[in-house]
Formats: sequence, structure tokens, C-alpha cells
Amino acid sequence: MRTIYRASLWTIAVCLALAAASTTTRANTITFDNLTDNGAGTAISNGYQGLNWTNFYVLNTTDYFNSVGQNGYTNGTVSAPNVAFNGFGAPAVISNSAFTFNSAYFNAAWNNGLAITINGLLNGVLQDTATFTVNATGPATLETFNWANINELDFSAAGGTSAGYLGAGTHFSIDNLTINETVTTPEPSSFALLGVGLLGLAGLLSNKRLLA
Repeated sequence: MRTIYRASLWTIAVCLALAAASTTTRANTITFDNLTDNGAGTAISNGYQGLNWTNFYVLNTTDYFNSVGQNGYTNGTVSAPNVAFNGFGAPAVISNSAFTFNSAYFNAAWNNGLAITINGLLNGVLQDTATFTVNATGPATLETFNWANINELDFSAAGGTSAGYLGAGTHFSIDNLTINETVTTPEPSSFALLGVGLLGLAGLLSNKRLLA
């Protein structure tokens, strides 16, 4: 009987702890502006903003404009000074635990009519897909997806014709990428409940010692 009594006290404590926290979904806009670029594109490290990045680089578009002149990266900048881009114009990947891919701004670096394809996967299984076109000469295009419960985004680009800039290739820029992430936070109103509950638990333990 003594073992059952102790187990019930632990159950009360666990329930109180769970009551003091809540799980919420928070939109996170990734601007890439807190990263440092060496002037020609710097690889984004895994763990940035809680995500894994494969073949995505950050570029300071102001410095790049000063180096090469007009380009689609500069035109596609939504929040200065940085954008992200697919290195070497090759496919790139963002992954982690499950999240919702809300939206992002895209632009081509060198080609007008560049076709970008994005696949959203969950544990390697295709869940969502979209293809759209962007230009190098215009401003960034906002694309909205709202793909829920995926853990990988595969990006690729193809086609288009030269916009007449210095560079060439199927590079694209991405800026102000928004995802939803799950966050567990304490509930302020639950701290009082937790405190009262713990005091009651302490009282029960004290009474048990006196009766032993």
C-alpha cells in the first residue's frame, strides 16, 4: 500500500508540471540578415534557425552589386542586406523535424523565366509539390504554400533566358522564408497552480512522515 501511495504522489507532481506548460505554433520569418558573407557567398551551416541546410549559401547583395553590377540577387532582396541562394545553380535542401512551410520570396539571379520546383517531403515521401517562374530583372515574387507536416524541402531550378547580366546559370535567391515551428512555453497562470500543488504535495509528504 505504501508503494501505491508514493506512485500517486508522483502522478500528481507530473500532472502539475504538464499543466504549467503549453505547446504553441509560432511563425518564424528567416531573413538571413544576421549571417556574415565573405563577399562571394558563404555556406549556411546546419543548425541555423533550427534547420539543416544543404547547398544553400548566404550573399550580401549590396557588396555583390558593388563587385559585379546589376544582378537578380540585388533585385530580389526583400530585407537588406542578405539573401540565400542555391550554390552553383544546383539543387538545394532544407530539412529538420516536421514543420509547416508557409511562404518565401524568390527571384532569379541571371535568367528571366527561370522555373523553380519545390518538393515537400515527410520522411522521404512526397507530400506537396509546386513549380513557378521568376525573373532576374523584376522584384522578388512572394510564393505562398502553407504545406503542413513536412520535414524536407527540395529545391531545383531550370530553364529561362539570359537577362543580360554579367553572370549565367540557374541560380535563384530566396528571402524572408516563413515557417511554423512548435514551441513549448510556460503558462503564467499555471505557475500559481503548480505552486499550490507543490505545497500540497509537500504537506502530504510531511503528514506521512508524522504518521509513520
